[in-house]
Amino acid sequence: MTPETHQPELSFTEMLARLDELARGLRTGDLEDRLRRLPDTVAEAHRLKRRLVDHAVEIREAVACLRGNARPASAA
Repeated sequence: MTPETHQPELSFTEMLARLDELARGLRTGDLEDRLRRLPDTVAEAHRLKRRLVDHAVEIREAVACLRGNARPASAA
């Protein structure tokens, strides 16, 4: 198994744009090329999804904190 390489932190919108690029890449181009890249594409999409979900949780916590309903988990 190869270790994941450290990539610079992408913004929320950059991650969404990258997911869109990956999806577009799966829909267009040569079938053989798409199939060859599929494992890497799926792995990258899963990593981006995890990061987006984590980011969404942080945003939800911050909004709840601003409303006075809860404190962020990091403040515990």
